[in-house]
Amino acid sequence: GKAKARMNPAAEKITSRGFEVLYLTEPLDEIMIENVRDYKDFKLVDVSKEGLNLDDEDAAERKKKEDELNTNFKDVKEFLEAALAGKVSKVKMTDLLTESPAALVQSVYGMSPTMQRYMKAQNVASGGSDAGMMGSFNQAVLEVNPNHPIVKDLELMVKSQGKEGNDAKNFAVLLYDVAALTSGYEIEDSGDFAQRILQMMTSKATSDVKDAEVETVDTDETQAEESDDA
Repeated sequence: GKAKARMNPAAEKITSRGFEVLYLTEPLDEIMIENVRDYKDFKLVDVSKEGLNLDDEDAAERKKKEDELNTNFKDVKEFLEAALAGKVSKVKMTDLLTESPAALVQSVYGMSPTMQRYMKAQNVASGGSDAGMMGSFNQAVLEVNPNHPIVKDLELMVKSQGKEGNDAKNFAVLLYDVAALTSGYEIEDSGDFAQRILQMMTSKATSDVKDAEVETVDTDETQAEESDDA
């Protein structure tokens, strides 16, 4: 529905710049809108596709910015592409996302998650199988906001643990899963997703306990020193 569509981080790319969003939530809307590119004086643009080009910015300047981001954050970009191999067609750094760490978008000729579900349902209804019909999310493109704290944490993990670190890999897949959910996709393996959440919660809880133990020891030692001085 519309409430779920509003969660799509791809919309941030234009709402933050003052553009309006027309939410199309019905499966057939996508087919219809392919033939309606303009309305009165307005040009309709699909924000869920890669290569978004807004009239308020020069296309060459936009490409230059993206190239610079991809170069500056090359380590994170390459790590995500390796960790998410088979899940995404490529990873791109972007400065258009303002609040979310990442978003899944389709290639120019890719189908939206709503249309993919519709096509799968039609295939199953006709006696076919939906298994692997579209590939994994139709091999969407992962757009990443390098200025988001979560992505900065991932960058630190990659630098400290190397590209083979399990924590960084789990973090990368979780970033992808969350981007998929907020972008309108369904998680392929909900059990695996839940396990990753639990691992992160356990790691956080264990870290907090260790910090509390260290703080308690430091406090006890300080009190002991004060007692000796007295």
